[in-house]
Amino acid sequence: MASQSVALPVDEYERVFAILDACSEAETLDAFKNVLMGALHEHYDCLNTTFFTGPTFVTAFSDPSPVVTGRITPVIDEYQARWYPKDVFASAQSRVALSKTPAISADKLGGLASDSVSYLRDFLYCKQLHSASVMHLDLANDCHGLVGLFDSEGREPDRTRLHAMGLLSRQLSNLAKLLPGQPLPSWRDCLSPRQIELAELVADGHTNEEIAAILNLGVDTVKKYVSRVFAATRVRNRAELVKLVCVSSVDR
Repeated sequence: MASQSVALPVDEYERVFAILDACSEAETLDAFKNVLMGALHEHYDCLNTTFFTGPTFVTAFSDPSPVVTGRITPVIDEYQARWYPKDVFASAQSRVALSKTPAISADKLGGLASDSVSYLRDFLYCKQLHSASVMHLDLANDCHGLVGLFDSEGREPDRTRLHAMGLLSRQLSNLAKLLPGQPLPSWRDCLSPRQIELAELVADGHTNEEIAAILNLGVDTVKKYVSRVFAATRVRNRAELVKLVCVSSVDR
């Protein structure tokens, strides 16, 4: 379902353009990450930010070298040691929401599993991070970028701000895809873009039913896609596909 159009006020457009102007000067992905963090601080008044990257959506949350600022900096070690598999934005609900719009807020996600609820209650809120939103970016070579914005005063982005963030996400993706990124794993060469997307979802541990919801497909269609991916990559089952994708990620 396409998101409803939202009329943005002039000041929101000005913020979006200012952030894009700043990021357009970056010549590498690392520079892009740092410039974006600074621009979000300046124009969105958000001092607590993260930038994770990875070859699949879920593996981005285990990025060993994320860019983090503000209150995230002293707690990133704890996050990486314990919490990243439970991150609310790594949930199936988040993936479904981000398949419809590239910017979402945690407070809009319903039906969360206990691990996601615990992540919010026992990690974020305990660290005085009372609201969380994320922008999903497409990077070079089909890699994923996740930009987190956290507010210590609990100020959730309203509908207008989320719409502006979605617009910003799409334009940032256009910039980021032109920058040097992670190398293209060889298993991708024999798959179509849709099959690559599905293979990543399988590697991220999603069931056929969850993949169907994320890609807006029928479960039977997903099963056929999975079988074709197995045949094209010459693996026998999901475990072998996960190993193929993860090994290529380690070797990148």
